[in-house]
Amino acid sequence: MKLQHLAIIFVIIILPISMVVTAYIQTQIDTINLQTTYTSKLQNATYDAIKAFQLNTINNKYSSVSDSKIRDIEASISTFFNSLGTKMGENGIDQESLNDFVPAILYVMYDGYYIYGKYRNESTASYQYGLKPYIYYSCRYVRGTDDFVVNYSLDNAITVFGNIDGTYVTRSGYLINPSLVSNINEANKTLVYDGETIEKEILTEQIVLLNEAGEVINNSSPVTYQYTVYQNAKIYYDPGATDGMTYFWYTDNKKQRIYDQDILNYVTSMTIGGNLYSESAFQYYKDAYEFSTWVNEHMGDVTQSNARDMDGNSISDFAVNTGEEKIFRLNSINNPLLDGSTFNENRISVIRKSIQTNLASAIANYNQGANNSYQFVLPIFSEEDWDKLVNNISVATFMQGVPIGTKYFNNYCIITNDKNEEVVTEDSLYVITEDGEVHLPTCQDIIGENVIGVYSNVSFERQSIHISDTYEVHYYPHANSKCYHCMVNVAATYDIDGLIGGTIEIFDSSGTNQTRNIKGTSLRKQYLTALGRERYDLYRTNDYFGV
Repeated sequence: MKLQHLAIIFVIIILPISMVVTAYIQTQIDTINLQTTYTSKLQNATYDAIKAFQLNTINNKYSSVSDSKIRDIEASISTFFNSLGTKMGENGIDQESLNDFVPAILYVMYDGYYIYGKYRNESTASYQYGLKPYIYYSCRYVRGTDDFVVNYSLDNAITVFGNIDGTYVTRSGYLINPSLVSNINEANKTLVYDGETIEKEILTEQIVLLNEAGEVINNSSPVTYQYTVYQNAKIYYDPGATDGMTYFWYTDNKKQRIYDQDILNYVTSMTIGGNLYSESAFQYYKDAYEFSTWVNEHMGDVTQSNARDMDGNSISDFAVNTGEEKIFRLNSINNPLLDGSTFNENRISVIRKSIQTNLASAIANYNQGANNSYQFVLPIFSEEDWDKLVNNISVATFMQGVPIGTKYFNNYCIITNDKNEEVVTEDSLYVITEDGEVHLPTCQDIIGENVIGVYSNVSFERQSIHISDTYEVHYYPHANSKCYHCMVNVAATYDIDGLIGGTIEIFDSSGTNQTRNIKGTSLRKQYLTALGRERYDLYRTNDYFGV
């Protein structure tokens, strides 16, 4: 056979194979590019959703009330679909069909969570989209004749209801190590927590006021007022008021007169020497001490072996197995304010199991009413993902079953909202030093400095007042000069547990590890005071705290 014939045969055989391989490789490249594009769009839409929720809750003074909270979540969901629809429209997927590829959206809240998805409406015998009922972070415990449920939260608060020691109880409160509390003085509103004196404090905040005509008073410059919190609402103090409103609510950026005499009597009693004081920090530690003492006495020997599902079966698949360690035996080893405590390990395990079980069920049920043949399943979360979900307000979105080349797009996104009105975590407080600079509480630069105030990070966010279509007023309730070392590049910080415990590990300029005792410093005193105050002043959905 001539060489020319062999060359022709080679071309006839190889050319089609080469074309097929080239087409296959290009398809794979297109698939990877499309997958990367969809992942980016899902992340951006999720970020838009959490940002919308954050802005709504910060600017909505009633964002913690249940109905208002649901409206904020529904607005956030709408933002997600609008954002994703706009972005996916570039790839030929319209907004109306997006629900076919989004089996669930998870909103992790303070003491429970919402799942948005498809559910069957029995009254109409059809499937529809919406928020499913709120699910609490709950675990049932059975011990002898005792049978009770503990609802956990994202911090150290729990609610207990059921039969304990022959009595049906319903109690809520914050858990601390009660042995750290001493010298409780109810008359003076003072006590000592782990060597730090917790007492009444003066709180201040800048606000901008409008008059009845909606015009800005004081040339739009914010004015500093003292305030206290009464039943989760701030009352401001204006000793020089000429309108008769020495004490007022701040509603719609205007003064609102207080008519209730009981409230006026309270704030008058808290005004001493021309200053309005807050006793919230004292009340937090006092109530937590009493509740924790009760828990130690009545629930102190409960372990994971007492955990039961609703059918009475033992639960053995918690994320962390703490064996026979006593969950509610509160002491120096098991301090609920510290991350590694037995209580926190179980709290996190309960939250994880609840979310995993109900989210898997919601996504599995989505298949029954799905408009395509794709099998929707709950993906496996990494430990980093779970760390986001169980420690702060978060949103998790899922997008599955979108055809991309030779396969389907299947991904999820989790974004945490660390500035919210729902929960005060140990690291969500900001510190103001004497020079007016704002720091994280774990900034090495402020060890030994004079701290003049500690507040929730939410109160450092810029506030906006809409005056007209062309005019808005912006202001900050607190200082906004932020420390470069701890808040800009997040360096030179230490562990938050060290601040709470009073002993920190830091590195000096030579890189040498140093152990420092910070008990008795203004930083630790003010931090512990603020942590108690901010948690005590949060809106709570039940009335059993302190019972």
